[in-house]
Amino acid sequence: MKNYLELFEQYITYEKRLAPGTVHNYLRDCREFVNWCGSTPEKFDPTLVGRDDLSGWIANISKGGKKKGTQSSEGAQRPKSVPLSATSVNAKISAVKAWFRWMNEKGVIDKNPLGETFRLKEPAKLPSYIQATNIEEIVGNLWLRLSPAEGYLSFRDAMIVVLLYATGMRLSEITGLTTESLSSDLVQLKVFGKGSKERIIPIVNKLRPRVNEYLQCRQNFCRENICISHEKALFLTTKRDANGQEVVRPMSRFQIERTVQRELAEAGVTGKHSPHVLRHTFATMLLNKGADLREIQELLGHASLQTTQVYTHTGISHLRQVYNQAHPRGRGVEKK
Repeated sequence: MKNYLELFEQYITYEKRLAPGTVHNYLRDCREFVNWCGSTPEKFDPTLVGRDDLSGWIANISKGGKKKGTQSSEGAQRPKSVPLSATSVNAKISAVKAWFRWMNEKGVIDKNPLGETFRLKEPAKLPSYIQATNIEEIVGNLWLRLSPAEGYLSFRDAMIVVLLYATGMRLSEITGLTTESLSSDLVQLKVFGKGSKERIIPIVNKLRPRVNEYLQCRQNFCRENICISHEKALFLTTKRDANGQEVVRPMSRFQIERTVQRELAEAGVTGKHSPHVLRHTFATMLLNKGADLREIQELLGHASLQTTQVYTHTGISHLRQVYNQAHPRGRGVEKK
């Protein structure tokens, strides 16, 4: 029997060109479903799967349960699983649904048993963002470090946070930046978003001279250390090789994420410290300054305007606050 999960992996990797993280999550969720069915990817027969199987699986993961039984083969009690949120369950449903849709298109199955149903209602959730006054102070302090005099590492860390706020990039997008991503005049940069979709993001005038200084500082950092000749990653770090020598390497996704978390925490940001918070802050700032929703959609690289519309709720909250502060009849009104 064919390993349809392995063939699906090739499809989403090379034809759909999904991001490596997305591919990993899709395959993980599909394997979980196959395991719940009591099979393996090598022996799994999708023609035997019906709506009742999928309903049972969804109910099971919604409760955080295991497939069958509560004890291991040794008789030890298994720890209870934590129920998943509706968002997490829907993500798993989407992965399995995409797999069955692909098998349906390939003629492996006659009909996708998931169809257009099987999606849990998700509670409304507004994106976390940093208030305008706070982000202006944070960026103002980081701006003072955008100088070669601060040393490459401090310059680099400040540039990462400022660039994320100034462009609204995703973590995966800033991780993939190279020196070739920047236009020769530093007016814009090219990123590859979800599905390897290319988009162009402008660089604000005030930031361009600092980007140019960063590139020079980066070059000096390469000269001072053992640098791989073909290395073009925009953000670099050092790592010891097999001989114990410090070698310049590109920063990993994890390293960039930790850098942002540390910088925001040290700046006094409470709550979430992720790079995505800066993306939300960028979008909220544009909306509050009067940017069109379509323009924000293009800058963020959203495939659907519906995804961008979540920021309108944040905008309404901001307008309510302005009303309460400025309108004669708004003062003293309880803010909800």
